[in-house]
Amino acid sequence: MAVRALNCRVSTWVSRCALLLVAGSAAGAQPSPYEVKQLAPGVHVVVRQVPPHGASDSNVLIVVNESDVIVVDANIFPSSARQVIAEIRKLTPNPVRYLINTHWHSDHHYGNQLYREAYPGVEIVAHPATRDLVIREDVPALKRNLGTEYPAVVARIRTALKTGERSNGEPLTPESRTELTEALATYEFFLQDMKSTRPVPATMTVADSLVLHRGDRTVVVKYLGRGNTRGDLIVHLPKERIVATGDLVVHPIPFAFSSHLGDWPTTLRALERTGATTIVPGHGAIQTDWTYVDRLIALIESTWNQVRKAVASGADLEATRKAVNLDSFRETFGGGSPDGRRAFDGLFVNPAVEAAYKELRPDSVAQKGGS
Repeated sequence: MAVRALNCRVSTWVSRCALLLVAGSAAGAQPSPYEVKQLAPGVHVVVRQVPPHGASDSNVLIVVNESDVIVVDANIFPSSARQVIAEIRKLTPNPVRYLINTHWHSDHHYGNQLYREAYPGVEIVAHPATRDLVIREDVPALKRNLGTEYPAVVARIRTALKTGERSNGEPLTPESRTELTEALATYEFFLQDMKSTRPVPATMTVADSLVLHRGDRTVVVKYLGRGNTRGDLIVHLPKERIVATGDLVVHPIPFAFSSHLGDWPTTLRALERTGATTIVPGHGAIQTDWTYVDRLIALIESTWNQVRKAVASGADLEATRKAVNLDSFRETFGGGSPDGRRAFDGLFVNPAVEAAYKELRPDSVAQKGGS
């Protein structure tokens, strides 16, 4: 897996389940702006801003201990990872001892290589399924995307901008020209920044739980069950009542590509039982209570139940899409803007319905990969 271009305006899936790339401007793209926040003594989070059309790049939790550092998630771009490593070095001279990848999507682990270079002794920690998917999906996908797929996309976009029409002869509108110009900047930035990147899989796997004791600090790395992927890990600091969720929780619009809707609510309820009062999502704003997660559970359960009802009636995938109505959630998760509504459909509704359908009818569609 490698990159999913944002599928609200410009976008379509270019490859299976990965990250959202958002163009910075017509002049060029770059990692999204970020803010470093202190959550507790020695505990900081790098929060990436959420662009208007969706999320880009992962939040990163930094836990500074007496003699080492624990980091949760590693960003997508080398330039993003370098930014975070520079922030870590401002906080402490201690080396990063453990880098935990919450799941296999590229925006959470492509930066692993930079940590390995900056801190040669670092252990990269992930669930066994995550390690398998990185090796099986991401390694060949990144090579393919850098070598052939994205250069081809860039060529098509340049041709469209030059001729003023799409490959099917449809003329470009001013809006579509702007979108394509932004998309071109995004793909060109990816190709430039990622050209020397190689995915680095986990060196240590956690199938159930790992407890790290650092002075009076305890860090719990735990698998609670399937949700956004089949290898989601959380990182819980019981004393500080902080939990990093990976993409089990994403704010303000959840990602549902190839997710596991049948298990996800149960996993989220187990997450709530940690009793954390600070929730660090994989993308988006830090949460200080479980209100948003409760709404997320209700959204997932409604989607699952509606798909299950449609499947029981014999509906195929397209009929199931038409049968599922999530309008009551659209304002909460998508906001009132047209872009927000498109983002809700593109990031959650469409992929969630398909994922639930495949989960309920595994015989209906040839399955590839794993998520």
